[in-house]
Amino acid sequence: MQFSIELVAERSVLRESIKGILWTIFFNRLFGPITPTSREFLDVTYPSVTNLPDLDSLIDEKTTTFIRTCIEGKALPANGTITVQFWNKSNGKRKSSGWFGREYESDDLEAWETWRINIESLPIEERPSMNRPKSTSLESSRAVTVSMKSFEESLTKIYDFVDNHKEHVPPITSLESSPFPYTIKIEQDRRRSTGEKRHSDGDEGWGSYIKKILD
Repeated sequence: MQFSIELVAERSVLRESIKGILWTIFFNRLFGPITPTSREFLDVTYPSVTNLPDLDSLIDEKTTTFIRTCIEGKALPANGTITVQFWNKSNGKRKSSGWFGREYESDDLEAWETWRINIESLPIEERPSMNRPKSTSLESSRAVTVSMKSFEESLTKIYDFVDNHKEHVPPITSLESSPFPYTIKIEQDRRRSTGEKRHSDGDEGWGSYIKKILD
């Protein structure tokens, strides 16, 4: 199952908007014991948890990597994609030995859900101020308004999707908070300025990935 989200945000608020989207996706794919909480961004509340520091660090790391790879030093508006995939063990060939007595080949995992977050960073990043021209303040205010609207609409799309599409979720056989392996990939959209194909960041959070495969 694949689902796409279009997120538009002013660069100065981009970090928190991305983190909010990622947390909302993961919150709805944490099927085990969690300690739920909520956070706010641009007066919009989104869900999170307090007992998964590794996931919190991974989301923060990937957000930083996206901004560094796709936004910093680029002419705005700049674009990029974050892809989140959740995996499940398939019925493919399985080796009988390996780390801790188990080893899975690459074709033993299949993605049962893919989220593509297509992100555009707006060029306005100044905040309204008494010291700035009125026109600049108005432009910044509009940019923040667009960011808030896009963020809120993205959250609504996530909620609608998880509420209306449940039949594809694999059977849950573990009591872990996150029973399915997951990966987060970053793609830089370089085609607009250079004509090149998208470049994918190969860092997928393998520490968490391998740990979950072995569990």
